Amino acid sequence: MNTTGYTISKKQKTDISQILVTTAIILILSAIFIPIFLLSPFQAQFYKPEGTWVFEAPKAAYLTFSIALAAVAVFMITGVWLHSAGKFGMFAKVIIGAGFLSSLATVILSFDYYHYIDKNGVYFNLLFSLEEKHYEWSEIKQARQTVKNEMGIMSDDKLIFTIKDGTSYAYLLNVNVRRARIATYFELEENGVELIQETE
Repeated sequence: MNTTGYTISKKQKTDISQILVTTAIILILSAIFIPIFLLSPFQAQFYKPEGTWVFEAPKAAYLTFSIALAAVAVFMITGVWLHSAGKFGMFAKVIIGAGFLSSLATVILSFDYYHYIDKNGVYFNLLFSLEEKHYEWSEIKQARQTVKNEMGIMSDDKLIFTIKDGTSYAYLLNVNVRRARIATYFELEENGVELIQETE
């Protein structure tokens, strides 16, 4: 009885399973670091226009990227485990496949999740939006700068713009946004927009 073909096929499947599991483990362990090294450089190269005062991915973009990347790895490991246990039926294939593809799509969409401010107004592209939204300074109805109180220590929190059409968007007042604050406040004042300061 010739079992050579069966042995080779079994060995190939084992090798593929080991590669998938190893790759998945690497993805899980590096899920925190990969977004930092990939997201900002990619967006700066392909999305950042000239003359922006601030351009960045929101904090949620990094978090979404990390979780989605870890989910890709989990679905890979689950698929290998179900296959090795002989429980990888059609239903399992559909669930694992859909979960894997959805997670992968979310990772890709994270690259398209950014916001920026320049002399022409505010811009943002949300996670599940394929179209960048742009609002000129004249379209802004209200601007609020929130301050948070943590254990008696006051610190800047967010800069929230409310547009005349009812849309609202918040920029976290980090180092990047603070650098653009003077120019931003000037444009708001020029367009008659009152800046309200409030404590959360």
